[in-house]
Amino acid sequence: MGGDVNPSRRSYDNTGRRAQAAARREAILRAGRDLLVAKGYGAMTMAAVARHAGVSVETVYKGFGTKPELVRQILAVAVVGDDEPLALIDRPDVRAAMAAGSGAAIIDAFVDVAMGILDRVGPLLVSILIAGRAGEPELQEIATTANEQRLLDLRRIIDAVAATGDLHPSLDPARAADVLWTIGSPEVHQQLTTDRGWSRDAYRDWLSATLRALLLR
Repeated sequence: MGGDVNPSRRSYDNTGRRAQAAARREAILRAGRDLLVAKGYGAMTMAAVARHAGVSVETVYKGFGTKPELVRQILAVAVVGDDEPLALIDRPDVRAAMAAGSGAAIIDAFVDVAMGILDRVGPLLVSILIAGRAGEPELQEIATTANEQRLLDLRRIIDAVAATGDLHPSLDPARAADVLWTIGSPEVHQQLTTDRGWSRDAYRDWLSATLRALLLR
């Protein structure tokens, strides 16, 4: 008798389901970010996020659990520019900046990377800081953790500059990292580009020139 008694079952392909889940997650993150920046933390309810994303409230809670966790993941995606599980400091463009060769080249390469980050995260982080100062302790914790991680990443940039021998002799790496953390902060970026109306190119040139002047021999 021809043929198998128990023919192999066709393997289940869930590619389409994964793509749908990824699209829903992206829509939720985008809706949450837009609401947070435009209307603030109080108006960014899970129901409002679901409505703007075109999904159920249950889907939002299932994917993110709590409102603070949703904000944390929105900020994390904004910093690196995508939803891939790869730390900022390990990204190819950041690693290339750290290996640029001279102190000046490292700073210029870092500024190029920082511009993309600041474009994405500036208004978002300012909104989180405003909510934190208004009495939202979970957002204070998110902002504090983000700033601490940013300082750790910037210290590695400074260590790369110091390794070239180009770090200003009056600065130890910890103090230099503090300078970089302050001058390149989202708050300063927001003040100059939004409050004072600087163009992106004007801000980039100022940031590069200022960091060179303060950090290098």
